[in-house]
This record gives sequence, C-alpha cells and structure tokens, in this order.
Amino acid sequence: MQLYKVFAVLAALQPALAKSLVDFSAARGDNPSILGLRNLESVRDTKLDENTKDLYIKLDKDPKGTPALHFHRKKDYIRAEYHSLKNQIEVDKTYYIGYKFSLGAIQQSLMIWQLFQILTAKSKEYSANSHGGANIPLSLEFKSGKLNLQYQASGDAKRVSQWSKELKTDTVYSIGLVINTSRPGWVELYFDGEQQTLSSGSTRLKANTFPGQADPKFGAYRGEEVQIDTYVYNIQIGTTIDDIKEAAGLGSSPKPTATSNPTPVPTCAWEGHCEGATCTTENDCSDELVCKNGKCTADGAVPCSWEGHCEGATCSSENDCSDELVCKNGKCTANSAVTCSWEGHCAGAKCSSHDDCSDELACTNGVCA
Repeated sequence: MQLYKVFAVLAALQPALAKSLVDFSAARGDNPSILGLRNLESVRDTKLDENTKDLYIKLDKDPKGTPALHFHRKKDYIRAEYHSLKNQIEVDKTYYIGYKFSLGAIQQSLMIWQLFQILTAKSKEYSANSHGGANIPLSLEFKSGKLNLQYQASGDAKRVSQWSKELKTDTVYSIGLVINTSRPGWVELYFDGEQQTLSSGSTRLKANTFPGQADPKFGAYRGEEVQIDTYVYNIQIGTTIDDIKEAAGLGSSPKPTATSNPTPVPTCAWEGHCEGATCTTENDCSDELVCKNGKCTADGAVPCSWEGHCEGATCSSENDCSDELVCKNGKCTANSAVTCSWEGHCAGAKCSSHDDCSDELACTNGVCA
C-alpha cells in the first residue's frame, strides 16, 4: 500500500481510536450505574447503600418534565454524588469532561463537581499529601451566590476561585472541563459552549491536577443548610473534545473564548498580574497595584469576591455580604472576629481531614486552623 494511502486510512480510523470513557444520557434512559459508584451520605460519616425517600439519586424528570437524573437530599444531609472512574484516571494524560445540569436550589458551599482524592483506609491519610497536593484540588462550588471553579494547590493552601458565574435555578447549563493530569498539569473551562477566560487573564490554569489520584465526582456535596435537588441530563468523559460535545454544549465546534465576568480586560505593565488577578503578596501584582483581600487592585480600592456586596454595602444578614465580610449595623464590614464560611467547621473545630474544615482552613493535628 502506498504511504499516502496508509495515512488516509489512519486518519479515517482516528475517531474510532479515541476512547469515550463515560457517556450517560437521561433522555436515553441510561442506567445511572454507568457513571460509577453511588455515594450517599446523610450526616457526616453516615453512609447509605440504598436510596431512601430523603436521600437518593434516580432517573426522574425535572420540574419542567424533562428526563433527568435527580439528585435529592433533605435539609441537613450532606452528600448525593456519583464517583466516576475510580482509580482509572492516569497521570500525564488529557481528559475531557462534559456536564449538563440544572439546579433546584443555590446554596453557599454547595459543590456540584469535584476532582477527588480518596482517603486510604490503612493510613487514614490522602496520598495527595505525599505529592504536595490537596484532596480536592479542583471543584465547582457556590460562593456568594456564584458558581466558582476553585483550585487548592496543596493540603496547606486555601481554595482559590479561578472563575465565577451567577446562575439561576430551573435553568439548564453545560460545563466542559479539559484536565491534563500531571504535577503540574493544567485545566481549561467551557461554559455553555464558550471557552472561559480565568481570573489570571489566561484560558489555561497551571495546576497540580494529579496529587496521587484524580477521580471526578458529580452531584451535590455540602450546602446542607437547605434541601437540595439537582438534575443532570448528560455526563460525558473522554480523551478528545468530540467525546463531550453533547454534555458540554459544544455543538460542532467550540465557540470563541468568553470572559467569566462582563468586565473590561485589564491592562497593566505585567500581563497576567493586572487588576483582579489572584495574589498573596504585593510581589504577585504589577508595580502600580497592591494585593488586597487576595486580589491585585489599585491602591485605595477595596475589592471583594462578590461585586456589589463588598465592604460598605447595605446588608441585613451575612448572606448579603461577600464571604470575607460580616454584616454589622446594616453594613458589610471586615471583622477580625469573623468565623468562616461553613458554620461548625471553623477554626478550632475537630477534623480528620481538610474536607472537614471550611474552605479557607486546613486540618492540622486534628483541628481546623
């Protein structure tokens, strides 16, 4: 066979060689078990093997009558998730994840997706710790009314928002994630078919995405202060972007890049370190900016993670203020006595892992700190 014919045959076979790892469709009536392991947890560490009327994941319909996988938790219950591809994700590979869903409720700290590191039964430790990583390096979590893509670089670090978007209940959304599993690897995000610009100003986040293990989990974790109902229509995981087109809302091809918030693209002397970029010290920001509340900003400005709810904004309760602020005398204000974003899991609370502590804290010697 002539060489050009060999290349033509290989090109034709390429789609068949790509490996779709998970392809779930509620509309087709697929058995949810193809997603992996069902994780049901009422209160912390109380796990259930079977669905109950108060805690379940089952094929159903959303409030508009569309077939969906229904994740239901009554108030005070903590987890209804599917754990996909347990121990199957490999290091130094690129994976594509598509996720189409709607929400019955939006609640502070509700996590609808996470890249998860399992606690080993023998050591009672996460193998992530030995690789300088965190047990949940990546998550999609609600903070201050917005869905955030959060990254935790190490077990001692805090989760930091890389992107946020205000969502509505009873509305169908599509998420696409491209994750290169390495130390460091990288992450890209698509929302409703459009590639997103992250808080750094780039479309790609450099991250420790394989801290010993990297299993995706879908559903509803935390945010237990209210009853939670979420509806999932499609979940796809594969090794090419074509594998997730339906779930990620990509259509025939990805749409142009979109920014995560309708704000002007910042310009400064040091690209990627302009106003709005994440920082820990002044050295992380362009010369003309300072680091305040974890964001590079013009000197004198007071940024926060929830625009319009920053220091000085009118409030009637803590829920009216950005996470790092409290409501005092009808105004959002900084307070050294502020506790944390997850009541009962603040500094001083007992813990067995970082997952038992509020996002801004870590578990050290059995205590959140």
